[in-house]
Amino acid sequence: MSKISTRTVLGSAIAGLLIVGSGGAAAAEPAPAPVAPVQAPDVPGSGAVAPIAACMAPGDSIELRTGLGAALGTAVGAITGLPIFIVGAVPFGIIGGVVGAMIGSTTYAQDAWRAPQGC
Repeated sequence: MSKISTRTVLGSAIAGLLIVGSGGAAAAEPAPAPVAPVQAPDVPGSGAVAPIAACMAPGDSIELRTGLGAALGTAVGAITGLPIFIVGAVPFGIIGGVVGAMIGSTTYAQDAWRAPQGC
């Protein structure tokens, strides 16, 4: 029993040190320079900010994003289920694949909605 509690305490201490160390490194980085807003061209000096148009990348499709999301979700789910051996890896992989496919298709829908018409 003492062997398990020793591992737990050691793991907790290492995790705490990693969290504190990464927080200190993030706090030491300089803040990014502020970006000046782009004025809307129709009304000069109105303070309105024009959105920057960004087109979708060539070859980007909902099938590609859904497939990549499903593949990544399946891999993560299967790795997560490995402690329960094959009995846990298979259902976790299926669940992870479904969730990954949903996330991939949702990101495509959001980006396609934001993209200006005619790109």
